[in-house]
Amino acid sequence: MLLSLLAMGCSDYDLNRPDDVVGPDDTGTWSDPNNPDILVEPSSLDFGGTLKDCPSPKQTVTITNRGGAELEVTDIVLDGNGSTAFGVYSDEVLFTLAPDEVREFEVDFTPEAWVEYDAQVLVVSNDPDEGEVGVDVAGRGSEDAMFEEQWEQEYFSNVDVLWIVDNSCSMSGALAAVNSNFGTFMGEFVDLGLDYHIAVVTTDLDDPTQSGKFMGSVITNATSDPEGEFGSQVDQGADGSGQEQGFGAGEAALSEPLISGTNAGFLRDDASLATIIVTDEDDDTPGLNSTGFSSWYNGLKTDPEMATFSAISGPAASACFDFNNGVDASPAPEYVNATDLTGGIHESICADEWDKALQHLSLTAAGMEYEFCLAQEPSNIGQMTVTIDATEVEYDYTDGWIYDVGSNCIIFSGEAIPGPGAMIIASYPVEGTCE
Repeated sequence: MLLSLLAMGCSDYDLNRPDDVVGPDDTGTWSDPNNPDILVEPSSLDFGGTLKDCPSPKQTVTITNRGGAELEVTDIVLDGNGSTAFGVYSDEVLFTLAPDEVREFEVDFTPEAWVEYDAQVLVVSNDPDEGEVGVDVAGRGSEDAMFEEQWEQEYFSNVDVLWIVDNSCSMSGALAAVNSNFGTFMGEFVDLGLDYHIAVVTTDLDDPTQSGKFMGSVITNATSDPEGEFGSQVDQGADGSGQEQGFGAGEAALSEPLISGTNAGFLRDDASLATIIVTDEDDDTPGLNSTGFSSWYNGLKTDPEMATFSAISGPAASACFDFNNGVDASPAPEYVNATDLTGGIHESICADEWDKALQHLSLTAAGMEYEFCLAQEPSNIGQMTVTIDATEVEYDYTDGWIYDVGSNCIIFSGEAIPGPGAMIIASYPVEGTCE
């Protein structure tokens, strides 16, 4: 590495005296008028983590002669067990500085292994008191580069939520599960301090008393028992039409003449709109599919991001079963596709944990996120850290965060889900290349 000392022409240096170089009493007098007096700044350099075999950016060291006689620098050498990882670059190895004259040299760091390095750069001169002045240099070899990204948890303070419930004969078990777990959904809204409107319709368009009409009064912040009111509205029995028309029911409920008549007072211009369907069958609305419905639905708001359609249904490509709740669900590709086209989410109607599904739906309805996807792929999950408002969050499936390999996202759960306005920061290593 001593060859680096012989590298000429690497830098051009300004040898003019800095305005702030003065004597110890700030009078501008030399500290020692009869001898050279060396000052080397800074006293240490820390290069941090640098990729193995990659040179770091150079850092500058300044030598100043504060004395009244010429300062002769006779060597600049590296010393210490880790010295081979550092390089010194100077226009000259031997040089003389007149009183108040300044000279600079540079140091870089190229780790050869994934270990800590600690060495010194020694400046040798004819200073009678400090013949050798050391600059501590440190760094560590890094297998990968650290990458950091951040998000802010945004949300809508005003939210209109339309629930579409399948009240056909096969749905009694699933509706009971929704009803018994609705406290989770409602609890999120209360905790967030949202201004909400909640209404319920069924998938039955054959019965004229239903057909997109709300199954009770709109539930708001002023409703004395929102959970009880919702429960009674969801409990429409299992005698509804076997032709489940979720898209048709949603369109009827949010369109004229109902939206200005029977359903008046629900839809607000300044509120986000979230529709959630609960069904064990795919949509069967004549002449309407997920693409057409989603296009119409997104157009209800000037900003499409303020309208989401979510589904608790069967999967897109296969049936599912939940014997505990008596659920036997058919594939629902149309509903799943509608969630993708409107920015909503899909939850399985056969899930064991309805409370978690309803928590996710409530957050999505409020425009919040529980899943944050990464810009790059981590090379070592064990070295990833996640903070919310500068507090580190544990890796935990219940009340923390996990990393999902398939989606390359971090997913929060339980009490760890970031609140409104929270700042989330993820730091993780990524495979790097020398710049």
